[in-house]
Amino acid sequence: MARRRGLASIEEPPQTRDPACRHFGVCGGCALQHYPDDLYARWKLERLTEALAGLEPPAFMPMARTPPGGRRRADLTLRHTRDGAIVGYAQRRSHDLVDLGECPVLLPAVVALVVPLRRLVEAIIPQNGEAEAVINWTDTGADVLLVPAAGLPLDLPRREAIAAFAEMADVARVSWGSRGKYEIALTRRPPALRFGAVTVEPPPGAFLQASFAGEATLRVAVRAWSGNARRVVDLYGGLGTLSLPLLPAARVTIFEGSQSAVDAVNAALRKATFAGIAHAVVRDLRREPVSVEELDSFELAILDPPAAGAMAQARALASSRIGTVIYASCDPHSFAVDARVLIDGGYRLERLLPVDQFLWSTHIELIALFRRIASG
Repeated sequence: MARRRGLASIEEPPQTRDPACRHFGVCGGCALQHYPDDLYARWKLERLTEALAGLEPPAFMPMARTPPGGRRRADLTLRHTRDGAIVGYAQRRSHDLVDLGECPVLLPAVVALVVPLRRLVEAIIPQNGEAEAVINWTDTGADVLLVPAAGLPLDLPRREAIAAFAEMADVARVSWGSRGKYEIALTRRPPALRFGAVTVEPPPGAFLQASFAGEATLRVAVRAWSGNARRVVDLYGGLGTLSLPLLPAARVTIFEGSQSAVDAVNAALRKATFAGIAHAVVRDLRREPVSVEELDSFELAILDPPAAGAMAQARALASSRIGTVIYASCDPHSFAVDARVLIDGGYRLERLLPVDQFLWSTHIELIALFRRIASG
């Protein structure tokens, strides 16, 4: 599930509690730390109910929640000021930064990178300059993509500073550039993500589920709801997070818009000797959705689109003969639009599991099960 939009404005709760972080109220990351736990959960579920009004969804399953210290992804801003290096998030409604001293949302291992990153900033970013650090925590440690200002070269002094940073912080890999165009500065050990029997080496800056706990929740739901499906299509499949664990019992085809993600998946499948029963294909599903004719060769569709949803693909699914659709959504509003298309096309929304991967934010995600209603 990709980046989301907020669901509603925040009202002061009738009771409050002490925030978990000293940056709360200034940092733009968290909005609900002062909500007591029961009110926090109720607020998120009410926002979900509002977004799905008119669908008549089934009773929600108990909300799956990521605990504090569970987020494995971080996009941190790096700034070299006259007074030194700042590493952190934007302040609320401001371009100023919170110089991160703690973060109860992130994995402690990710927070531990902040101090080494400050030293790196002073070595590689010119004064008054700025960059971004995209951090993914993988099964083998931190994968860091440094996104510099345009024109900043990866010269020898910067390579040496990056090598010292990686050694001091025990970072698996450091890359330089952008998500679309990067150079691997060094690899101390390959980043790895294990999806069932397949181990994928993600490209730098790859999209991952925000937390290990949230990812596990989604995988469990997919496995439980997939039944005995043997022919599976994974739409907006990314690195195969949700579909690869179904191997080798099922044959899997993944459609994904990122060439680097597709290359990583296919390389992993070859290494695992699953290339004969699974493969990934590059396709922009917004411009060229998988057709009804293509879909009709599958029993199960897994759908995990970006925040804008998957209207074109939902229309094709609604006209197909696929019996089961599992839809993971990072935006309940776009999900509601796509769900209406599926329901009007003959599917029943049978299960809906709220997923709270973005602790103390206004965002709520979900995964849902649709089954085609038998005709006659």
